[in-house]
Amino acid sequence: MKNLLILIFFCSSFFSFSQGEKKVAIDWIPLEKAKQYAKKYNKTIFIYFYKEHCPFCDEMKNETLNNITVINLINNNFFPVKIDTRTKDTIYYNGKAYSNQQPISDGSTFRHDFYAEVAKFKQQGKEVTTTPTIALFNNKFEKIKIFPGKQSKELLLRRIKDYVK
Repeated sequence: MKNLLILIFFCSSFFSFSQGEKKVAIDWIPLEKAKQYAKKYNKTIFIYFYKEHCPFCDEMKNETLNNITVINLINNNFFPVKIDTRTKDTIYYNGKAYSNQQPISDGSTFRHDFYAEVAKFKQQGKEVTTTPTIALFNNKFEKIKIFPGKQSKELLLRRIKDYVK
């Protein structure tokens, strides 16, 4: 009888742990796939530009982009792409190839030219970039809006709701 109780306890513990909640997250896809899908399904591309070891990027990722309302809105209405601003990938935009001009052997401290082109905004009369930045592109891969800086859940939801189809 004692062995049966131990077996029941062990099995019930196993089943309760194995049936935990599924973690919901943004379904990030590669940029080229997002461009194809946006054209095919007439949806907006949502690009999250971030930088490794950026405290504001980490805060936005952990707070805003982990919020279930934000996740559902983005997954259901956009093709989401996450791009490290230091990537070495070649990105094609407006008929031009953009890359990171810093040689791989020199490390990863220089920003990518595509990020510099699409994420720039005017601040006190100067063109600047910042991380994190959200950039929205239409189905023809034309930039329609950027939201520079860390976005709270409320601010991001308010800003992107106008681009939901």
